Amino acid sequence: MSVLRVGFIVCAVVMCGASVLSTAACDRLPGRPAVEAVAAEGTAEWTTQVFNTSCRGCHAQGKEGSAVPLMDSEYWRAATDAQVVRAVLEGQGVLMPAFGPAAGGPFTPSQANALASGMRALWGGGLKPSTAISGTVQAGSADRGKSVFETACASCHGSAGSGGSAGSVTDPMYLRLISDQGLWTAVVAGRAALGSPAWNMPMPNRPSGLASAEVADVVAYLSSLRPRSASELKP
Repeated sequence: MSVLRVGFIVCAVVMCGASVLSTAACDRLPGRPAVEAVAAEGTAEWTTQVFNTSCRGCHAQGKEGSAVPLMDSEYWRAATDAQVVRAVLEGQGVLMPAFGPAAGGPFTPSQANALASGMRALWGGGLKPSTAISGTVQAGSADRGKSVFETACASCHGSAGSGGSAGSVTDPMYLRLISDQGLWTAVVAGRAALGSPAWNMPMPNRPSGLASAEVADVVAYLSSLRPRSASELKP
């Protein structure tokens, strides 16, 4: 075989090898994240992966999240698994979008149930939902709720048209974003990191917190302040 032909073959092999190496190297580009193996549904690892991917942005612990932190055991004392599953699948107002199949979301009912039970196991501290108060919103009196709010809540959360040390919850834009169920959960579970106590913890002028009926009244009052669209006002 001529030297020229041998040289041609060696060159072709080198070029081919270089091409393969170049292609393989595309999977190891600097900064490219590694593909995380998906854990088995229902395991603690799977629950953590799903939470980090789909929930942490809003429900992070402490002051980071914009919504009630799900890693707080106080939340699991207030919430039921059925309530959490419904929130995942159907959403809660504008702040909490629906993740269920009816809304084109990624979670099946089975996955929503696995996520709820998994989060309770990880962060609920073995707590079962409290029997002292419902996990879902109950009907109340807006008139009575106004009096309760002004007495126990306004000094931190602001009266109508004013702010408070913990942020105004009477702001019209805030109320348009949050559902009644979201308000209920916020009152019942509180936000310890923001200085907002749970419903049955000491509050200004209320050393023993609120009665369950007063929670319903406060939520009814806040709901009555929510701006209504023209279509909502039609009889």
